[in-house]
Amino acid sequence: MAHLPSLQTLRAFEAAVRHQSYSRAADELGLTHGAISHRIRELEARTGEVLFERSGNNMLPTNAARRMLPALRQAFDLLESLFPDQGPRERITLKIGVLPSFAAYWLIPRLKFFREEQPNIAITLDARLELVTVGRGGVDAAIRFGQGEWPGVSAERLVSEVLYPVCAPDYQRRLDIRVPDDLKRCQLLRHSWVPWSLWLRAAGLDMGEPMAAPAWDDAGHVLDAAVAGDGVALARSVLVEDAIAVGRLVRLFDIEVPAPGAYYYLRSPQHSRLDGGIEAFGRWLQRSLENKTPPG
Repeated sequence: MAHLPSLQTLRAFEAAVRHQSYSRAADELGLTHGAISHRIRELEARTGEVLFERSGNNMLPTNAARRMLPALRQAFDLLESLFPDQGPRERITLKIGVLPSFAAYWLIPRLKFFREEQPNIAITLDARLELVTVGRGGVDAAIRFGQGEWPGVSAERLVSEVLYPVCAPDYQRRLDIRVPDDLKRCQLLRHSWVPWSLWLRAAGLDMGEPMAAPAWDDAGHVLDAAVAGDGVALARSVLVEDAIAVGRLVRLFDIEVPAPGAYYYLRSPQHSRLDGGIEAFGRWLQRSLENKTPPG
């Protein structure tokens, strides 16, 4: 066993992959940027592989790093099953800031699983579009969609998404939507900051951004309109998978493009008595999103 890297080194590697940042990994683990860098270099020397490449302010995991990650997470899960984290012994309440769309379309249907796993942690949701203060009298943690750069907080990457068109089954039948070109006679529904042009280019459609189409600031409202049969929405995969599974919406075509951003778990870098609960909720989020846990 002496040839194995230390558990601290493996934790540093896993956190660096999730955050795509040595600095954010250091914040999570209570280490310095230099300590994370040193542990990654140690792991690279042991594996003989380059594990990260710099891209702007990010440290992107290489294919070699991504190949290591699933087995490493399975090992962590096995260790946690042998030595389960009981969570905080006192009953605490966490106030979680969350986008309304993520709350309605993904989180709320699954919260009962977290309550069963952590009965001493109560969750209250602050669902709004704008980001409120994390820590210091605001929310205790937050789930946001973006590029991972929010000042004054530690941002842990949860999951990326892809974009593809969806509509109500009846709308697809009525307009006989079979191929991407059929969208030219459909009402397109817009999210105000996720442009249709990303997908239209991938589909080879010379349509331009449908600026006259109905638009909403909240992705959930776009999906609500699609469910009501008002048109075709460009959906983010995490939000729409449940609605597709139960037949409220249908996916159109196999063409998809990466969404411009990812979901992140935000927490204050300042320590508090709630840290154990915040960490437990973050781990549950990560696991549920990666494993595609179905709703209750």
